[in-house]
Amino acid sequence: MQSAEMDKLIQIITDRLMEQLEQSTQASIIFCDNHEAYPATYVQKLSADYHLVFGSKQDSDAILLCLSQITLSQLIAVANLTAVDELSSQVIQFILAGKPVWVFAAVPNLTKYRQQTRFAVWQQIKQVLQKLTAFDIQFIQSDDQFEQALAAMKRRLPAKVAKRQYVTKTLLQKRWQRREALLKTDEVLTDLAAEWAQDKNLKL
Repeated sequence: MQSAEMDKLIQIITDRLMEQLEQSTQASIIFCDNHEAYPATYVQKLSADYHLVFGSKQDSDAILLCLSQITLSQLIAVANLTAVDELSSQVIQFILAGKPVWVFAAVPNLTKYRQQTRFAVWQQIKQVLQKLTAFDIQFIQSDDQFEQALAAMKRRLPAKVAKRQYVTKTLLQKRWQRREALLKTDEVLTDLAAEWAQDKNLKL
């Protein structure tokens, strides 16, 4: 096998290993329902940087919980940190862990409750919605709401490590012959390339 072919094979294998490592360390996001229940454009955008899990009920390592719907009764239970069913229990677990919850639905309409309930009850419902915002439960129905919630979540996450590119012996030799920069940012030498550079007393 030619040296160039060997270097190419090494790079392919290295890229695959790095891709598998990246997938295994990707932060995960839980969607309580099947993917059809969520806006396709938002799902696609999230899938570019995160590992998406659909129809799951539990994942202690997930950074975000996404719901397609939630009832007012469940929201009241969550605001009071009192689980009444499996969904409210899962939401409470996330907010107790300081993790955001996104609901891909409209904020409950308070108008009808203002018209048909006592004022004190209506005030309590308003306070529930204020608590949910403080708990980082976001209702998302527009691109602006999605982008704002996504930006806020990314600010809380550790910076993403840049993907490394490996420089083979052949590539390093070509750069040296052309008097180019031998090693660029986020590049790493393969073992053979490092040995050759050491033999040449190259300063990298």
